Formats: sequence, C-alpha cells, structure tokens
Amino acid sequence: MHSSIQNLDHLKIPLEDVVEATNHFSDENFIRQGGFGKIYKGKLLRSGELIDIVAQRLDTFYGQGSKQFWTEISMLSSLKHDNLVSLVGFCNENKEKIVINKYEPKGSLDNYLSDPTVTWLQRLQICVGVAYALSYIYYDEGREFSVIHRNIKSSKILLNDNWEPRVSGFELSITNTSNRKHSVLYSDPCGTIGYVDPIYVKTGGVTHKSDMYSFGVVLSEVLFGKKAIINKRDIKLAELAISHYEEGKLDDLIDPDLRKQMNQESFDNFSDTMYYCLKVERAKRRNIDEHIIRLEKALDLQRKHENPDLEHLKIKFSDIQSATDNFSNKYCIRSVYRIHTRPGYRKQSKILEFVMYKAQLKIFDSKSFSEIEGKNKCELPKKISTVAIKRYCEEEKKIEPMFLTEILALNKYKHPNIVSVLGYCDEGLEKIIVFDDDTHGCLADHLGSTRNIANFTWVQRIKICIDVAHGLDYIHKRRENNGTKLHHFISSSNILLKENWEAMIGGFSEDDQSDFYSSRFKNRKYNFLMEYRADTYEPTDRYGGDRKEKDIYCFGIVLFEILCWRFAHDPIYQRKKDKGLASFVRRCFKEGTPNEILDLKLREESEENIFSKGINKNSLDTFTNIAYQCLGNTQSQRPTIQLVIKELEKALHFQSIHDSQENRNKDNLKISLEDIRLATQDFSIHNLIGKGGFGRVYKGEVTRKHGRELIAAKRLDRESDQGETEHMTELEILLEYKHENVIGLVGYCNEKGEKISVYEYASRRSLDRWLKYDGLTWRERLKICVDIARGLAFLHGTSYKKQEVEMNYVIDNAKGTPGYCDPLYITTGFLTKESDIYSFGVLLFEMLCARFVMEFDYNGKARNLVHLVKRHYEDGTLNEIVFEATKKQMVPESLTTFQNIAYQCIHEERAKRPTANDVLIQLEKALEFQEDIEIWEPKLPRDHKKIIQMTDSLEMYSAMSNKDIYTMLHKGILLREERVWFSLGTNGKRVEIISPKEFRFKSYYGPDKWKSIQKSRFRNVAQVLDSSNLNIRISIKAQFLSPGVNYGVYLLFKFCGPRKNSTQTYVNLTFKMGTQYLHSYFATRRDDGWMMNELYKFPNLQEEADFDVFLEGFSGSSFKNQAIYVEGVEFRAISNMTPEEIIEESKKFNILKVQQSTTDKGDSKVNSTDVQVPTEEGGLIFRFVLWVLEKCCG
Repeated sequence: MHSSIQNLDHLKIPLEDVVEATNHFSDENFIRQGGFGKIYKGKLLRSGELIDIVAQRLDTFYGQGSKQFWTEISMLSSLKHDNLVSLVGFCNENKEKIVINKYEPKGSLDNYLSDPTVTWLQRLQICVGVAYALSYIYYDEGREFSVIHRNIKSSKILLNDNWEPRVSGFELSITNTSNRKHSVLYSDPCGTIGYVDPIYVKTGGVTHKSDMYSFGVVLSEVLFGKKAIINKRDIKLAELAISHYEEGKLDDLIDPDLRKQMNQESFDNFSDTMYYCLKVERAKRRNIDEHIIRLEKALDLQRKHENPDLEHLKIKFSDIQSATDNFSNKYCIRSVYRIHTRPGYRKQSKILEFVMYKAQLKIFDSKSFSEIEGKNKCELPKKISTVAIKRYCEEEKKIEPMFLTEILALNKYKHPNIVSVLGYCDEGLEKIIVFDDDTHGCLADHLGSTRNIANFTWVQRIKICIDVAHGLDYIHKRRENNGTKLHHFISSSNILLKENWEAMIGGFSEDDQSDFYSSRFKNRKYNFLMEYRADTYEPTDRYGGDRKEKDIYCFGIVLFEILCWRFAHDPIYQRKKDKGLASFVRRCFKEGTPNEILDLKLREESEENIFSKGINKNSLDTFTNIAYQCLGNTQSQRPTIQLVIKELEKALHFQSIHDSQENRNKDNLKISLEDIRLATQDFSIHNLIGKGGFGRVYKGEVTRKHGRELIAAKRLDRESDQGETEHMTELEILLEYKHENVIGLVGYCNEKGEKISVYEYASRRSLDRWLKYDGLTWRERLKICVDIARGLAFLHGTSYKKQEVEMNYVIDNAKGTPGYCDPLYITTGFLTKESDIYSFGVLLFEMLCARFVMEFDYNGKARNLVHLVKRHYEDGTLNEIVFEATKKQMVPESLTTFQNIAYQCIHEERAKRPTANDVLIQLEKALEFQEDIEIWEPKLPRDHKKIIQMTDSLEMYSAMSNKDIYTMLHKGILLREERVWFSLGTNGKRVEIISPKEFRFKSYYGPDKWKSIQKSRFRNVAQVLDSSNLNIRISIKAQFLSPGVNYGVYLLFKFCGPRKNSTQTYVNLTFKMGTQYLHSYFATRRDDGWMMNELYKFPNLQEEADFDVFLEGFSGSSFKNQAIYVEGVEFRAISNMTPEEIIEESKKFNILKVQQSTTDKGDSKVNSTDVQVPTEEGGLIFRFVLWVLEKCCG
C-alpha cells in the first residue's frame, strides 16, 4: 500500500460516531447494496461541523475482504483530484470495516442513463470529467505509482449538485511503478460482467487499456441511455455498440429526443471515442489522453452549437458604458501604448493600443451554467462582479483578428493561474474584453517601485513565480494534447495579480494566425520587449515556430526581474559591457557575485539580526540556479517547465523550513514610530499607565492582522542609565521564549533615536495596584504567586540552558529596584538565578503582608519590608504583620508552607536559596492546602466521615486530602464488609449498589456459584445457571441516599459468555412486590458493560429506603438456557418524576389502592375515601403521593 496503516491514523473515525451519523444504520439512511456491502448516508460531526457522508459497510458475504478494504483506503488517501470521490475517513473497530466518503447528492450515474432531462451537453461534461480522473490515476507528475482501476462502471461514477462526476470504487484497483505504467500485470480477473475487458478475462493480463474498455462501455451507456447488460436478454451493450457503429446504425439505439440535441461533429467525435475504447485488440485502443482530446472537442463543438458566436459571453456596450460612467478616468487603471516605426523611417510614433478599466458589471455566471443547459439563451444566469475591462482603441484598424484570437484562446484555457475571459463586446468599432479582476494590476506596475514593496517578501515572490509556472505548464500540456499555440510572450506586463497576490498569465495571442500581430511584434522598438528574446537563436527561434523553450527563456527574464525588482530594460543594465539584464546576470554568475542581482529589500532581508534570520541560502541558490538555466543560449540547454516548478517549490520549501527552525515570528515585529504615536495619542499623559527606571509605559491601541489590539508601549528614557543593551536583551528573550506566564511581545520600535518595547496589554495592569486591595483573597494571591513562579521556572529552565557550564556573569554596574535587588548583586556586581529568587521572595512577602518593600513613615523615613520580616520571623511573631483582611481566610498549613519557602528565598547566602522549581512546588502545595479546605471540603457529603467509617480501609482514607476523598467517592468505595458500593454520580447525587451477598437465593447455600469477574465493583458476583428460574428474595435497606431526590431501582446483571452487543435486549423479567406480579420487559446495556432492568421508581424523602422484591425469572428469547451473573441492585438518582408517574408507580406497588365506583352512565372516578393506607410498605411514599395529589388535583 502507498499509505501505511500507521500513516492513516488521522483518518480513523470511531464506530460510535459512524453509528450515530447513520442513525444506527437505519433503513431510512440505506442507499443501496453494493459489491462492497451495504451503503448508508448520514451526517457526521467533524471539527464541530456536520458533513454529509456515505458509509460503505464491508460485508464479507459478498466476497470483499480486508485486502479490498485497505486497498480502497490506501488509494483514496493517496489520490486527490476534483473528479475523484473525497475520502472522509474509515472505521476498523469491533470487526466492522467501513469506508466513509463525502456524500454526493445526485447519487451514481447509472440512475440517470435513461433520464430524458439529462441533456447531451451534461452527458459530455460528465464523460470529460471521468476521463480527467482516469488520466490522473494513470499518471501524475511527482507521483511514483500508476493505478489501474479494474472496475470502471456507471454505478461507480457519483455526481454532485452541478453534475460534476466523482469516480469511486477503488477496492479492486492495483498499482504499478510510474516507469512501468504501460506494462501488463497478471492477476485473477475481477470486475463486473458487461464492463470487464474480454482480453483480461481470457488471459489474466490487465493494463490501462483494460480500463479503456470499461470506459467505452460507460460511454455507450451514456450515449444509448441503457445499462451495460440489457435486462432479461443478457445482451451486452458493448457488442451492440460495436456492431451498430460498424454498420452505421447508431441512431437506432439512441433516444430520438436526445439525438436531436446533438451537434453532428460532436456526436461523431464522441462515437469514435467510444468505438476505439471498445476495440477487441488492445493495441487498437487509444490511450486516455487521446480520448480526452476528442471528448473535449465534442464538448466544445456542442457548446458552440448551443451557444453560437459565444453568445453567452456577449455584453452590451451600453452596460459597459454605464458601469464605467462612460469610461470615466476614475475607473481607468492604466493605458497601454506601443511604439511604431514605419519601414524606411527613423521617426517613431506612440499609438494608444488599449485602456484598462475596473468596474462592477453584470456578467455570465459560469458556475450555474450546467443547471440551465437547454434553456432559452435569454435565461442564462448572470451575476454582478468586479472585473477588469480592456477597451481596444478605435484607431486600431487591424484589431479584429487579434481581438477574436484573444477571446478564443482565453475561452479554451480554464486554469486558476490563467486569466479568464468573462465576456466581450463587439459592436461596431467597439472591441472590448472583460477579464477577472486583477486587483493589484500587473507585475510590471510594481517593478522599480517601493510603494508596495512590503507585500513582495521573498516568500511572496517565490509564490508568484510558482503560480506563473503552473499556468505555463497548463499551456504546454494543452499544446501537446491538441496543438494549441503557445503564449510566446511571457513578460511582467502580462502577469496579473489578484487580490490575494496570486498570479495569472494574460495577454494571449496566437501569432501565426495574425499577420498584424507578427508585424506588430517585429516593428516594436521597446528595448524591454527585445530583452525577453534570447541573445542566440536556433533556426526555430529565428523563423518563428511554437517551441515552448521560448516561453522558458522569457520566464527566466521574469524570474530575474522579480529577483532584482527592476525592468529588464532598465538603463542600469546597459552600463560597462552589459547589454541588458540577461547579459548582466551572466556576468554576475561568471564572476561569482550573484548577490549583486538582489534588490535592496532582499539584501536587507538577508542581513541577519535577532528578529530576522533572513533569506535561506539554499532557497536563494535553488531559485537563482533554475532561473539561470532558463536563460540558456540554446533551446536544448533550457529546462522543462515541470523541472522549473519542482525547483521553485523546493526553494519555497527551504525557506519555510528555515523560518520554522529559526522560530521566527511570522508577523513583522517592527512597528513604526508613527503608528505608536498614533496608538498612544502622541504619548499623551492621559495614556500614561506606569513609569520606572527604564522609562514610561503608555496604553494604546494598534491595528494588527487579526484586528485592533490593546498594547502597552514601554518608552526608553534617553537620559536613563538603562540603555540599548538592556532594551535589545529584553526583546531577544521575549521573542525567543513564549510562556503563558511571561508577558507577550507584540513588537518594537527602533527609529529616530526612540527605543520602544510593545507588549500585550494586561487589563488589570500591574500587581502593585492590587497589593493592598482587601478584595484580593488569600487563595487568589496564592494563584498569582504560583503563576509568577511558573514563569520564572520557565525562564530559568531555558535561558540558562544555553550556558555550557552553569556560571555567574558580570555586569559592571548593578541595576535594579531598591528593596528587590539581591544584596550580593549590589556589593559584588555578580548576577545569578538566585538573584531572581531573592527578588521573588521579597514579592511573596509583599503579597503576604499587603505592604510595599519600601514604604515611608510620617517622618519620611524609609522602612524596608525585608528587615521587618526577618525580625518577626526570628521572633516567631510573623503573624502580627500578615494582612488582616486575609488572615481569617488562611488555612494554617497553607500559611506555614508559604512563609517557610518565602523566607528561604531571601536567605543571605545564595547557596541556601531554593531553585525556581522548588519555590513552585511549595507554592502549589500551599495553594492545595488552601483549596482543600476552601473548595473541596464543602463539596463532600456532610456525613462523609460516617461513610468512611464503614470502609475496611479507614487508615488510608483518613490520610487523604478532601480533594482525594471527593475523587474517590466519585469513583466509588466499598462499605459494610464489601457488601455495599457507594459513589457520587456525575450530578453529585448518591448512588448505592447492594451486593447479592445480601440476597436470599432458592438454595440455602446461595447461588449456583460465586464468581470473580472483571469490571465488577464487588470481589464476587452471583452466577445463576438457570436465568428463567431465579427465585431470589431481595429485602434490603439503602442507607445513604440523597433526600428529596427521585430514585430508580435497577437489577444489574450480565450474560455469561460472549454475546452480540446491543443497546436494549428483550428479557421480560417477572418479579413480585407485595401481592402484585410485575414485568420489566427490556434491559439496557450500560457503558460499563452491565445490563440493567428497572424495577421501580420512587421519590426519596430521607437518607434510608427499604426495598422488598421477589425475582422469579427471565423469559425473553435471549434467555434460552442462558446463565447470568448478578452484580446487585442499584439505587440511582433519576430526573424529576411527574405526578402522573408517581401515582402510576404507587398503584403498581400497592401503595395506593384505588376503588372505582361506577355511575349509571358507566363513568369512573376516584373518591378520597377509597384511598387506603397500606399496612406493610410505602407509608412514607403514600404521604408524599397524597401531598402531590392535593397540590395537582385539588
């Protein structure tokens, strides 16, 4: 397989999701039975979005197995084409093998063969699409394998809403290497009768030509509107097609109404294609590319037949005139002139050739075209779009041939990197063509200009070149397939740029069809036009021809224009011995100085600094080398366009890897001083939010790619002793190290002597503003300290890793904030990680005492918090300076842990200070102590200690934290010598399961066996060999239920031995409560694997509940000679019961005895005097029911 199973993990879809998507494979979702198995439609939730899917469920009964399943998955995951079905994923779980594809709304082609509403044009479009798909699977540039489908048929061709085909059914496909794609492979014949190649059946040898036979059968089905095997008579349609073609009687098999639609030439091309697919001798069958040429021709002929003179593209001159406000200058985007020299004269004249306008215009909507085939022309769909309008000058006397040539050429080409003709106007002397909107004009508009150069990064320039190369590749392939003439004049003026800077090739003309164009090209005196022509020609270059190597040369010139950002005719390339750009490039390569070709912006990009590692050398070298090859003096020296694409994509890949490895910020971090001034209202005093030794901090709002963003701009004080070194160091650290507890860097400014760091704006600003705020609780203070510790641990764990040996580094003059600075740093000038720890310890005591490290008394004398802390700590009176507002909130263990680690941080000896990780661990512990009492203790049941007393592991639970006890209770614990399982449900309500050890069985000695099985809450469960004769008496008391909650009582059991899984099973459990015999008909399988039968429901008013029931046995069809395991009886909280349910349940269990009295009319009613209190059970529930009746029924 070309995609190993391990590489397909991202495509795995859980069976549960598929079951839900198809509504449990319901009949309503069933589409049809295929050779693979049953096919279902559904809606699958993927990435938060519902998508329409088709699920093919493997059924080994029909002969398909694991090999075919994995073949289908492997092929569809490796092949990507517009005319192939899209793989969504697969399921390989619980013996289910399911292929999930995108749902195609119109189903398969076989359903429409005889449909009279499917026009001939639509049928041609479908066949062309299938041919494209087959061409792709047989061979694709860059793929190492070729595919033979082996099961092409109309039921495997799916159709979307626009009648576009999608080939499916790759389970029988086989592959060969690309270089052996035409060789014969031998295998057991497979396929579908009526479609399979007779030679394959006879010899076992299969090739692409075998698929061609099957494709020919599909073509015959499309043409005749009949299936491959004609019903009841077992006549093969292929044999009829061959005989009728050879006898000239095809019309006898074609629907007359369909035949009337067909253009004769279109019909001839199609029928020839069909016939040569069905040739018995493989050697006489044409290959797929030949069939594509003929089918495309049939399609073009039919389109012209239905839309003569490209009628659907015609636009009225008045509409264009109105859209451009009578060709107003405000809509004009450029004028193009040509220089003309009359033969025998030196004088040149400048002649206006055409003017380009940009406007909104109503044009033909090609996307909706297939939906209106066969309708009246006036009904062709229209849409309003922004377009480029090319208006030829009226003075051009010979414009007609070029005008028509350009329309016809562009109408043939359908490719995202080739400009599309959207319409035209040909009224009188007005010759106008309407194109795609080239939002950013042509490439030539930007060369030599710095106006938009910021948009033309190195990566963007490579992408533009790749776009142009793909467009050229398409043109060259069209030429090989059907002889379409080449572009011949690739230039920067003919490369248009769309809104997202994608490139399109424009300016088409086929020069050998227009004498005017030939003379026009020869008589032009633009130097840059001549520069696009090779310095040395082979005869084909000199005397015309249509060799694609000329396009490659012109493209090479464009590549170097993009590299140097100058026109090829720039005077700078006429200096010294250079005779133009190509000559200049050759000299640079010869002298080994190719970097001289780069424009100034790319040179700046290539200069490394801490924020930009520049252009990757491999990327630049790969680009320049392939561009240089394009300028080969002879055509044989120039590369193919496929090689050019490969090398350009390699250059892009090198740059992408380089950017990723260097961890560069993709956004440009440089922010202009003008933008910062604008954001901060020119550093207004109203925007000032802080100041310090570094300078001042201002709040502002800047525009980023994702919208407006609040920022804090820290402006270096030029007179400060903290200067550029500290500024750049901070930027480098913040750029390289990203962490949620380290402030995020937005950008920086280093312009006109200003040094500004721009950060994410912290909405609550700095911690000092909240230090004395009594609303900041002790738990919140702990959380803040933990977050700071995480950020510090991250920085200490990364920035210092770069040092080979952990050592101190020296700063000449110690800097920092008084009170926070490590005393040893001040005295020695040596800074270490432990210096940070000291500063952090000071901050911890600020948080504890709600005091700043340096405060002044009434006499103006400074008081140092560190000195105060040390004195009180050593005297054991630290509690006296703890913040009064938080003192009562503090859990003693939390306070002690916090104080101890904070005091270690400010130790005079660095060696005795903890690491950042040690501090983090202790602060997290202090927070856990606080949360354990403040958060987790209130969540525990009020009687949790009483519950724990009933366990066999009292010592273990008594040592646990409240959080751990809460977690354990949710998981469940055993009580009363492991006879009761107690837990808290997901809704916080109590759940009890009573072990069968508390039951009375028909035998005095208990059940048939006590068994220990997996996934049971109890050490042993009861095994009952005869489930139809249980005879179990259950008389139990649930002691720990939640009062005021409705409960359901359930029998928990499991079948012995393996069984088919199903959500619900019919069991018909018979049981007796009081004097009534009752039935519970269905058991539900739970997620834990146990089955549960509901016995009854009741509203619980206190913690204890008695329960008495006699289980007789199961009588469902599933229980014939079936043994079961009984785990116990479960009391589980349920959703609120309605009054009607309460009455019904009460009646059921003899809690209410309702005596009916009948009137003369036979009506029944309930009298309060008829209600009797039961003497044996249910008194409490009875009182509750009476209360409900009184409230609800009056």
